[in-house]
Amino acid sequence: MSDSLIWTLLGHLVCIAQWAAFILVDYAYLGRGRRFRHPCVWAALLALAVLALSVLCGFGFFNIKSVVSNIIYLLVIALLFGGTAVDRMSACIINGILCLLTENTVSFVFARLHGICPGEVWHYRTCLAALVISILLVGILAARFLRRWNHCSALDPLQALLMSFFPGVVVLLNIFIMISSNRRVPTLLDLMLTVGLTIAVLVHLAIVQMFNDQVVQGQASHFQAALEQQRAEALMESYTAQRRLTHEFTNHIAALDALLRQGDLTGAQEYLSSVSKVVAAGTTILDTHNPLLDSLLSRKYEEAAQQGVELYFDLCDLKDLPFCGTDLVIVISNLLDNAIRAAAQAKPPEVYLRARRNEEEYLISVRNRVQKDLELVDGELPRSTKAEPGHGMGLVNVREVLDRCRCEYTLSCRDRWFRFTCAVPTRKL
Repeated sequence: MSDSLIWTLLGHLVCIAQWAAFILVDYAYLGRGRRFRHPCVWAALLALAVLALSVLCGFGFFNIKSVVSNIIYLLVIALLFGGTAVDRMSACIINGILCLLTENTVSFVFARLHGICPGEVWHYRTCLAALVISILLVGILAARFLRRWNHCSALDPLQALLMSFFPGVVVLLNIFIMISSNRRVPTLLDLMLTVGLTIAVLVHLAIVQMFNDQVVQGQASHFQAALEQQRAEALMESYTAQRRLTHEFTNHIAALDALLRQGDLTGAQEYLSSVSKVVAAGTTILDTHNPLLDSLLSRKYEEAAQQGVELYFDLCDLKDLPFCGTDLVIVISNLLDNAIRAAAQAKPPEVYLRARRNEEEYLISVRNRVQKDLELVDGELPRSTKAEPGHGMGLVNVREVLDRCRCEYTLSCRDRWFRFTCAVPTRKL
């Protein structure tokens, strides 16, 4: 095996490490999408294709061709994962920052220590080994950070945009330093700027995380107080309904006894049927092992019964459903309110709530009868909901929660059945 081939293979180890880091970050930040079942596998196969193309066409390393191929690879693999277009673009930017800062820092430090140009460091095996190890390590740490960030991010889009301004400026400065110093031995100032900017980005990220944690704590306190109030109101309503039923039980028995004494079996049956509906609506018991959800669904069942709508449940154990209490109330309440409102105008008035769990996600589906099929454009309701009574109201809030939690969702309407289905990752949101 010739020396040139050996150096080519060693140089491509850095590329493989970069691509592995890109895949780790994309999976942690974007999650698995709905179009590709195994996005990491497809991304790895695409990396092999780019690797073969690079070897055959002689792209080389640390030049325009290699940079362009990496950028194209970044953009393409982002399409394999989940998230919105903005999320995918953010993932590409994060990967670009990760790759550029790591390579510049290692290359400039190595070049300074050995008195060579940064453009020549790839001729040294120790530098290539340092690049591979550092890129993989930074990729793993970044993936862990982003996974935790997805779980507890509380910044709105404007705040997140402002927080990303400084890392963007650092990237531009690194590009300028790399271009201006690529063909000469780095000075002490070049080294201090490169390493200092990398440290500054790490400190900036730590500050952003601290700020986010404070926002999360404030929101958690506010939301907890609201949830406790909702639980108290639900318990009081259940207690009041139970006392009312107990108080009226004797009267119901007396009325049935009078009808039976008169031989009015039909009247007794009708009376018993009406009483049974009232009792069922007021004493519906659900056991999903999620107390807040049980209380919420019981209340919605009673509201549906009052509007003459049959509400059916097909639920699994939802104790570990990763929504926080507020998000859970927003999603389930709005979906059921819309479904009940629409079903009340249809015949037969029916609503079904179904929840299933597999290893990766919860699948939650709400479907209901409608008067007529709705026209959905690209799987979305029209902007105006005046012509579609019963749907659209509250769905904006539902979509905001699902987008923020990176949950996939679909809408469909066929044969006078409207269905809203969402996939909630089993990992904590």
